[in-house]
Parts: sequence; structure tokens; C-alpha cells
Amino acid sequence: MAKFQVRCLYDFQGEPNTAEMSISTNEVLTVTRIDVGDGWWEGLNAKGQSGLFPESYVEKIESGPPSMPAPVLPPTQQGWGLPGMEQPHEHDNQDDDDWDDWDDDSTYEAPPKSNSNYVAKVEPGHTAEQNQNINQQFVLNRQSMQSDTISLSGGAGATGDNKGTITKKSLNIFSSTVRSGLEGYILGLTKDNSNTSTKLFHIYRDSDDQLGRWEHISNPYTVQITSRSKASKMGGLKSFIAYQLIPSFTNIEVSRRYKHFDWLHDRLSEKFNLIAIPPLPDKQVSGRYEESFIEHRRSQLQEFINYMCRHPVLSTCDVWIHFLTCTDEKQWKQGKRNAEKDQLTGANFCLCIDAPEKEIMPSLVEVKLDENLKYVDKMDQCIKNLMHVAQDQHKKYTNMYQREFERIGDAFCALGFAFEYNQQGMFSKASVDVRNIGATYTVIGKLYEEQAKLRIDWLPLFDKLYIYKGITSNLPNVLQMQKMAEQKKRECERNNQTSQAALAEIRRRSDVITYTVFAELDHFQQERDQDMKRAVKDFLKEQLNFYKKIVSKLEETLDNFE
Repeated sequence: MAKFQVRCLYDFQGEPNTAEMSISTNEVLTVTRIDVGDGWWEGLNAKGQSGLFPESYVEKIESGPPSMPAPVLPPTQQGWGLPGMEQPHEHDNQDDDDWDDWDDDSTYEAPPKSNSNYVAKVEPGHTAEQNQNINQQFVLNRQSMQSDTISLSGGAGATGDNKGTITKKSLNIFSSTVRSGLEGYILGLTKDNSNTSTKLFHIYRDSDDQLGRWEHISNPYTVQITSRSKASKMGGLKSFIAYQLIPSFTNIEVSRRYKHFDWLHDRLSEKFNLIAIPPLPDKQVSGRYEESFIEHRRSQLQEFINYMCRHPVLSTCDVWIHFLTCTDEKQWKQGKRNAEKDQLTGANFCLCIDAPEKEIMPSLVEVKLDENLKYVDKMDQCIKNLMHVAQDQHKKYTNMYQREFERIGDAFCALGFAFEYNQQGMFSKASVDVRNIGATYTVIGKLYEEQAKLRIDWLPLFDKLYIYKGITSNLPNVLQMQKMAEQKKRECERNNQTSQAALAEIRRRSDVITYTVFAELDHFQQERDQDMKRAVKDFLKEQLNFYKKIVSKLEETLDNFE
């Protein structure tokens, strides 16, 4: 938890009935959280009131004379972001060589802020025009911002142990759209210093009805997490879990921690906001070094890796390959800096895409977009429902079913002993047979407990569903990006001042976004059919083997009656 004081540079009026707190110029606040996200901090005022306020509206109080307050910002304007405005990189003021300081033994820390959601700090020396631009950008961020929800619940990492996991959840589907630089790309205002003469990713259209598919992976490969181990540094003061990964195309082992995966996920989400990035396992507050939790996290990370390897774009992008192959510390740091300074992020990623030249009919796009929105929403609900069932069944295997079958067994055993009540020392075959039934049901209860420990049926199915739940939750954001691009194109078409040549380029760039979105949908549907079919088939095999064991025990007991 952060504990330092800041001085307010500007007045800020918090929205009513929200977590926002009104602040005044020169007011001193105590910051309690800096991991809220999207340029917001949480703190206390002199009255002890707690709330959220903009990070860019305050400055940290350093030792020495207080700084002079900045001038009041001019009125803001509503609208899209400022595509030509270059924002400073937060990592430029940090130690990029912080690789060894990413430990897995701390409680939740917000991931490093990316360039796309960075809010530039207003300095007193800025001109009025610069202050207006900065405030404009902040208003857009505020419109799209919602605080990350930290929920202490079962989550993906909870398997009956009731330990809290920390989940970041976004409730605003437009937040990634507003910060994506979509308008700058559509209007051709984005300044790109990268070499995009060679298109890296190709989209094909096999028929008029199909709106795009990614080029198939030419050199497929796999990556396996071969082992995991607990390691430490600083003389044992800090501990972490290291996972050993071996890509099939190098056969060279690399060691990665969970926070390395977390950094990777942030970079992928920033760069590819037109692609549904598979989710990582939830962070957990306690029990991080328990064997069951470590093994479950390994399984979930393996699912994440498997999906990445099968995606035509994600499997070949530079940051992913760097993550899989880099073993030299100096090269890693340089690659890390390059990834964090990548200009082809958000909608600008489309500059790397080679899409069909044929213009897409807007009426066809609208119909297919509405169909896919309904389909994704239905799929998301059904996946979440089956996830709940799978998690519930795993928990019942661990405790409830065992207790129930033991109760059945005790009841039969009690009846068997009752058969001998008036036998006066004589042997009772009926008593033995009935007690055997009771013993069998007690064994069946233990079989359920063992099945839960093996984690071979319900839990693997849950982990597979968890990947697709993250994707179906993200796909509406991707579809919304296409809608926003279409709206911007129509605005330009209604603008009489836009030349025909510029309109042609705008339509072309809008079509590239449309092709990208539907190529991603096509990949998701194909991957879902194959991947889920394998997962359900494996689940049924394990269920069949398990119930065969139960049937075998019951048959043995029945044979004793003969």
C-alpha cells in the first residue's frame, strides 16, 4: 500500500454517486493506492475522507520547499483522442533493468502502465495550448476509466481451498476503444517511424460470404512447461516460483516467473487490441507456495501457451518470440525496452496487415456483426455456466461425495451388525454380505477423493473453459472497435470538406480493421471447435475410467453374494 503525500495542482469535482473525490488546488492528500489504473490514485484528505482522484492533477511532495501551484486549466472539449499528440513513456523514468526485481512473493501490484493509457503530468511551465491538450486527453481517459475491481473470491485459482484470488475486471467495454488510437489510424494521422513496407500478417477472403481469415501458420510449433521449482534470491529473503519452458523450434530451456508472463500479457494487450488475448491465471493472495496451487497454475499457464502457439498472429509476433527464446540478460533488457517503445500498437497494428483490396459491403458487415455479437454473448454465458458446474463438481469430489458415500456405507454396516443381534454366536452370511456392501460404498467415497487429487477430469475442463471465457469476454471489445471505425468512416463521408482521395484511403483503412476483426472471429470459431472437442473428449475418457472403477467395486460385491 502506497503511503506518501501529494499536493493538488488543480481543482477537481468528483462525479456524484461514484468513488471519485473532489479536491482543491493546494490541498494536501495522503495517497493510499496507486494501482487503481488508467491514471487514477486513491487517497485520504484532511477530513479523513477516501476517494479516487486524477494522478495528473497532483504532484508528490518531495523534501524541500513546496512547488508553486500550476495555473487553472482552460475548459475542456468532448470528443475523440488527439492522435498526433506524442505521450511520454513512463518507463523512460524508471530502471529498465528491473528484471530481477519482479518477485512472485508479494501481494497484488498493478502491471506497468502502457503508453496507451498514460496520462501526461501537467507542469506549470506548459503553455495554455499544451495544458488544454493534456486536459482533453485526461477527460477522454476519465470517460473510459473505471477502477479495476479487486475481488477476493474462488476464481480460477480456487479449487476448494477458499483462498482469495485477485482478479482485474473491466466493466467498460469502450475503454480500450477510446485509448486505442483508432481515429488517428482511420484518418491517417498516425506518425509511424517503423518500417512497415513489408506486411507481416496476411488475411485472405475465400468467398463473398466470408469476411476474412488469417493465413495459416506455415511452421507450427509447441512449447512445453517441463518443470517448475521454488527459487530464491537476496540470500533467501525473496522467493518465487520459476517455470521452465522449452520451445520445440529451439529445444533451449528458458526460465520464466509468473510476473514475466504478466508483463508479456500487458504488452500483448496493448499491441493487439483487435485480437482477443487469452487470459492468465488469476493472482492469489495466500497459499502461493502450496503444491496443489503451483501445479494448477502450471496447468493454466500451459493452456495459455497452447493457445498462443496456435494463433497465426500471436505465435509469430516479436515480443512472444523474445519471451520464448531470450536467455541472455542484456539482450532481454534491450528486447524489453523495444517492446515497451513499440509504435505499432492498438489500431496502428493494422499497418502491418496485408488485407484483400476488395471493398466490403457495409450492409453485409452490419448483419454479420450483429449475428456475432449475439453468438459471442450466448457462448460467454454458457461457458461461465459450465465453468461453475465444473468447479462445483471438483469441490464435491473433494469432500461432499466422500461424506455421502461414507454415510451410505455406515448405514449398511449398521444393518449388517443388526443381523447378528439374536444369532447367539452363530455365523450369519446375510450379515457379512450386507456389511460388504457398506465397505464397498466407503471405498467408493475414497475413490471420489482420489479422483479429485488426480485432477484429471473436471479441473482440466475448467482450465480449458477459463481460457475461452477470457476470450469471449474480450471479443465484444474487438467487435466494438469495428463499429467505432465504421462510425468514423461515415462521419468523414458526411463531411463535404474531405476530398475523394482522402475518403478512399479512409474507406480502405476501415476495411482493413473489418477484415482483421472477422479474421479473428474466424480463428476463434475454428479453434473453439477443435480445441473444445479435444477437451470434452478427454474429459469423457477420464469420467468413463473413473466410473468403471466404481462399477468394478460393485460387481465384486455382488459376486460375493453368490
